[in-house]
Amino acid sequence: MSQPKLDILMATYNGEAYISQQIYSLQQQTFTDWRLLIHDDGSTDRTIEIIRELAATDQRICVIEDGLCFHSAGRNFMHLLSLSTAPFISFCDEDDIWLQDKLSTQMEAIQTEDNNIPQCVYCNAYVYNVKARRPIGGISILNIVKDLHDVLFANGGIQGCAMIINDKLREKCLQFKGRIAMHDHLITLVNALFGHFTYIPRRLFLYRRYTGAVTGATDRSLLQRITGFLRRRKPILESSHLDSILDVYHFYTEELSPEIKETFDHFLRFLNRSRWTNAIWVFKDRFRLFGKSSLLAVKVLLRPIR
Repeated sequence: MSQPKLDILMATYNGEAYISQQIYSLQQQTFTDWRLLIHDDGSTDRTIEIIRELAATDQRICVIEDGLCFHSAGRNFMHLLSLSTAPFISFCDEDDIWLQDKLSTQMEAIQTEDNNIPQCVYCNAYVYNVKARRPIGGISILNIVKDLHDVLFANGGIQGCAMIINDKLREKCLQFKGRIAMHDHLITLVNALFGHFTYIPRRLFLYRRYTGAVTGATDRSLLQRITGFLRRRKPILESSHLDSILDVYHFYTEELSPEIKETFDHFLRFLNRSRWTNAIWVFKDRFRLFGKSSLLAVKVLLRPIR
């Protein structure tokens, strides 16, 4: 098989219930010049058997069986990223469903950008109610990322399954030696430092929402999300994400522009100031949550930073 234009990375773990449906949706894409790299993280169900069977019928599917087990979706995806060689890279959850024009739309968009610098093109998604077997009203991505001001307080990045990146961003991310909360958080953060974001305001895949899901709640309205975080008392910055942000800053410090360094400097001051002072400086420093400084300011008043 010749070098494809796009590598699709799929990190799997106990995904037997939905993985066939997801891979079938990849095979139905109108853009066909891709290779699917799959690395399993020690599944105890039939996941590995299923992907072997599918790989036997499609030469574009490559199952990597190297004996490594990471016990972490983020580290598994970063391992796959290190094995990727195509000029463009997409990330694929094992349980989503991609609409037929997802890849063609994103590939067309990213190829019009300056690919001499890191690029990240991302789309939105329908939230798919597993129990009802239908899309529901919510959207998957509520935090539209424009620059670093949208990333630092978000406790996460753009969903990996929503993004396509270029090889320049891959190279920059693979240089990093430090703590990683999740692969998509790192990729979003690094691109905010060195690259450019393009948002496609279309829903190009179905994002499964499970009852009681840990990372879900994307089917709720913005008002419901606001009410939810007002009721909780956990810190604004989760320790794993803060640790990763600090490591990224120290690792890339010498390469950062004066403007990026200034933004980090302002962010670090939030860790040691009073809530009222921080709420005022949210507006002065232009930090945002879900695109709104006002929302972040309210959160800063009601919760500890860390």
